[in-house]
Amino acid sequence: MSFKPVFAMMEKNQGVLIMCGLVELYKKPAKKIEKTLDLQVPLELGTFRCYHPVQIIHNNGQDNQVNKALWQFLLEQKDGQWKASKYTSFNSRWYEGQGFKKSFTSAYRESRCIIPASAFVEGMNKVYHLLKPADGSPIYFGGLFKNWGDEDNPVNSASMITIPPHPKLEGIHNKAMPLMIPENDLDMWLDPEFHNTDAFTDLMQPQLKTDFEVVKIKGWSQVEPIDDGFEIKAD
Repeated sequence: MSFKPVFAMMEKNQGVLIMCGLVELYKKPAKKIEKTLDLQVPLELGTFRCYHPVQIIHNNGQDNQVNKALWQFLLEQKDGQWKASKYTSFNSRWYEGQGFKKSFTSAYRESRCIIPASAFVEGMNKVYHLLKPADGSPIYFGGLFKNWGDEDNPVNSASMITIPPHPKLEGIHNKAMPLMIPENDLDMWLDPEFHNTDAFTDLMQPQLKTDFEVVKIKGWSQVEPIDDGFEIKAD
């Protein structure tokens, strides 16, 4: 089985608020991720956009593994292809005091993942910015994944978790920010047998653990800088 990208949906919505739907992965941060998580296969480098395949890291109960997943959480099968359901989202939003919507709660307990990155794009009011750690460290985005296939034809989907916005990022995106997992919490986050999600409550609070370099870019499809950029300091 295959799954069908629906990038046209992304292009149609370029004028509205876009919550982290594009990530980049460079060589040096990728090598750090591979070593930290003891990955046995190299990560793919490049640019990854929502509604398209993205690589995720999850644990199968024994080892951390890298797999491809459609960056769009709920799928449906039509004409032999897996594609996004009309009820789907490439982000799984966590609400302060409420948690996740019902469609994400099971995955939050049982199938968490990491979306590895070096940089990401946020957009608001047709203005887009590329953000990356100033020290070149990797980003471990917290995500959820789901399997729709079978042993012979595995098909995964995934979403990136978003949390309430950080005050320092409100000029870039004022509705939400992506969840970034600190390195010392990775093992617990990826443990498929760890179901006590109350332990993650502190992670769901907006926080910046590192300084970020930020630069305005041409647009969603053109990740080229159009100014000199600026820096946002860690908390």
